[in-house]
Amino acid sequence: MNQYVLFLFLGLGLGAVYASIGMGLVLTYRGTGVINFAVAAVATVPVYVYNELERNGQFKVIAGIPAITTGTPSKPVALLVALAVAGALGALIHFAVSNPLRHAPVLARIVASVGVLGIVAANLGLAFGTETRNVVDLLPGTSVTIAGATIPVPRLWLVALTLLVGGALAAWTRLSKTGLAIQASAENERSAGLAGLSPQRLALVTWMLATVLTSLVLVCAGSILSPLTPSATQILVVPGLAVAIVGRLRSLVLALVSGLVMGALTAVLTYMSGVYTWWPSWARQGISTAIPFIVIVIALYTVGSSIPSRGDEATSPLPPVVLPRNRPWMVALLTVAALVALLGFTGTNRFGLITTLASLLIMLSIVLLTGMVGQVTLAQAAFAGVTGFVLMKLQDGVPFPLSAIIAIVIATLVGVAVALPALRIRGAQLAVVTLAAALVLQDLVFNNVRLLPVDPRIPAPHIGGLSLAIQAGSNIARWQFGVLTLTLVVIVTVVVANVMRGGYGRRLLGVRSNERAAASIGISVEATKVTAFAMSAALAGLGGVLISYSYGAFSAATFSAWAGLTVLAAAYVGGITSVSGAIVASLGVQGGIVYVLIAPHVGAIQSYYDLVAGLLLVLTVLLNPNGIAGKVHEDLNAFRERRRRIAATPLGDDAADESRAQAWSPSPSVAEVSSATRTIGDVVLRATGVGVNYGGLVALNDLDLEVRAGEIVGLIGPNGSGKTTFVDAISGFVPARGRVVVGDAELNGRSPHDRARHGLVRTWQSLELFADLSSGDNVRLATEGSTPWRLLRDAVAPNRDRAAAAEEAISLLQLEEWADKKPSELPLGRQKLLGVARALAMRPRVLVLDEPAAGLDNNESAEFGRYLRAVAATGVGCLLIDHDMGLVMGVCDRVYVIEFGHLIAAGAPDEVRRSPRVIEAYLGSAADPADEAIASVAGALATEGAS
Repeated sequence: MNQYVLFLFLGLGLGAVYASIGMGLVLTYRGTGVINFAVAAVATVPVYVYNELERNGQFKVIAGIPAITTGTPSKPVALLVALAVAGALGALIHFAVSNPLRHAPVLARIVASVGVLGIVAANLGLAFGTETRNVVDLLPGTSVTIAGATIPVPRLWLVALTLLVGGALAAWTRLSKTGLAIQASAENERSAGLAGLSPQRLALVTWMLATVLTSLVLVCAGSILSPLTPSATQILVVPGLAVAIVGRLRSLVLALVSGLVMGALTAVLTYMSGVYTWWPSWARQGISTAIPFIVIVIALYTVGSSIPSRGDEATSPLPPVVLPRNRPWMVALLTVAALVALLGFTGTNRFGLITTLASLLIMLSIVLLTGMVGQVTLAQAAFAGVTGFVLMKLQDGVPFPLSAIIAIVIATLVGVAVALPALRIRGAQLAVVTLAAALVLQDLVFNNVRLLPVDPRIPAPHIGGLSLAIQAGSNIARWQFGVLTLTLVVIVTVVVANVMRGGYGRRLLGVRSNERAAASIGISVEATKVTAFAMSAALAGLGGVLISYSYGAFSAATFSAWAGLTVLAAAYVGGITSVSGAIVASLGVQGGIVYVLIAPHVGAIQSYYDLVAGLLLVLTVLLNPNGIAGKVHEDLNAFRERRRRIAATPLGDDAADESRAQAWSPSPSVAEVSSATRTIGDVVLRATGVGVNYGGLVALNDLDLEVRAGEIVGLIGPNGSGKTTFVDAISGFVPARGRVVVGDAELNGRSPHDRARHGLVRTWQSLELFADLSSGDNVRLATEGSTPWRLLRDAVAPNRDRAAAAEEAISLLQLEEWADKKPSELPLGRQKLLGVARALAMRPRVLVLDEPAAGLDNNESAEFGRYLRAVAATGVGCLLIDHDMGLVMGVCDRVYVIEFGHLIAAGAPDEVRRSPRVIEAYLGSAADPADEAIASVAGALATEGAS
């Protein structure tokens, strides 16, 4: 029993370190909205500063700057100097990186944080060396006996210090003026600014305070960090992230308690794994990373939805996606150039080119997953490592290419397993999961001596009697292996380019742009994410196969978690949203062709590569978020646009005025259809007893509503009456009671995308258009399936045909001339019609329109009504929710009125307009002239479209 007590207290000391990092993460997130992946690395700098002062009497921080000899100061003085460095580092990161990116998208902030991590880690190695150091305890005391166990007193002091710091910090954030201001800024940054608070000043305070307090605990941790290396403490960010997420990135107390508990649990389980025979031998390694990973996954599944985001932040969009064009001549030219280079190079240069080609596949995997879907991944190198590990385990037991196929399939399955948390989370939270997963694979699998064979070789590939080995005697890079690599890379790159510009690529971009809108047109967001993860893992796995064959043995360091960070960095610098960006990124990888060509001419390139890469990454995020390839595409597009404008004949003022006047004039065919008598058919939507509760608040109380084919039904009510709640309820976006039936299909319990596929399709008040797609592709996306056959067809022949339903919707709503433009380039009225066209392309049985006239003037609203009549004339039942009484009363056949979630009236527009209950609750008094104005505005539509 005394051993359990011993490991419990030892674990509490480790937990104090976890807790300090977790609290630093929470504090930084509350003040800035940034998940600081570099927190442990940055806090390690003061540890080295203190250690160097105590050991050598020298002060140094930055590589390349000579150390200052100070003599050996006292421990308190050395500690104060180290903490001053911590505060300066926090301020520097705020001013140089965090503050300029305060309105940047999540991806940019994550990448910048990774860049800071790379800079700090590289600087530590260059400034202090990479050899291990033994760290002496700063805190006093020797040992004490508790329950028969001898406990080091410094561990107890460290726990007490962490409790004191955490408690004081929690009290400060709750009671002090500055702490409350930080809390207010986290809730709503814009409102805090209007109240006279400076979010930037508060962010500076949190950066400095978080860095100082985390550094204080790490400096005092002493022997817990031994043996100390620049890379050892970086791993501590994962358990820190785990306890911060348990605290929902908000509660310092929860982060403190969970850190101590997780540290104790890790230590006790480590002890148990060594003494109990029933414990699997392979599971005795990697416990310290496996437990945080499990905690992260469980925490995100249980409390992930309640993790707060920074309130009221105006964020810029993700870098625009550059879809590849179909240019066979370009593919042929690049292939021939690569082949000539392969045959012309020898030795190291050819090996570098092969490394570049294999790395291109891993870069493409990031473009596909992060660039196209917006899913931030830090595990691509680990997925590649899975294939190398499998090839090593198979060795001669399975011949090539079957061995490679098996390895890629296993990597794909691992990718799908890691993707499961992505079904509920995205952005920074997903980055946390993938980083933790990469560390688990690294420690529990790749570096596990009980899983590694004595001989970690990977047999060279052979096909029949043809050897495709990369090495033969003194020839370290045979052209045969290079040609194999080039062939696979060209085929896969063409396939990826086809998928990106095909229907499946549009699905990926739809999910990236707006998951909710994608679900509303029948896209399964979950299936799309999992498929993207699977394809991405397979691509990374194929790259790992080629890299592993080129090494001839499995190298865990090549596929480490930190290698995954450098892969993401290279992909972002090259251009994370295009195939050309992946090509640029692969050229610059360590060991790639550019690296080996310039290495002989730059003696220190190996030592400074990681530092330069980190600096380049941060500068790219700050100055050129589109990456190198993205910037080139942007400049080329700007040049073409200037030439087009010069060549175009500008419209005169009269012509421009006439163009604007005609912008909302429907064609004669639309006007004719809209004024024709519509046929009202059978009931297509029957909602019975639909109710929604938010806690104790009844937002919607057992509402009954019917819509018939070809009928336009209005649903009106004051703000807060429950109109949008009803739309969300019947379309599956909020939990609700009652029955929803479309045709003969019962939709209760079905997901939003499944309801859309059964004919219940909606539009959105806030448009929710897919900004990454053209207007035409916004509509076409609604008609494209997601079967495996469709994906295979896209891989070979994308955009082979266009669905008639999409083209009919575009034509009916007169969007042909706008089809090639992005939604943001359309006038507001055309954007409204685009949302309707996208929904109509699904050929729904009932179309639900949520405030489509919001922002339109009276004339535009009347024209929209004519388009809506044309839609209803096709036989679609329409449910219209809007505040524009002229539109509702003029175009609807029947109207429902609700107030505070209760139905108060239903009937023809004239009946509803004259209902005393409606007049009192919604339109004003019976003699109110506003009512007469509404009737006047509605008159034109009412007389024109009576049915």
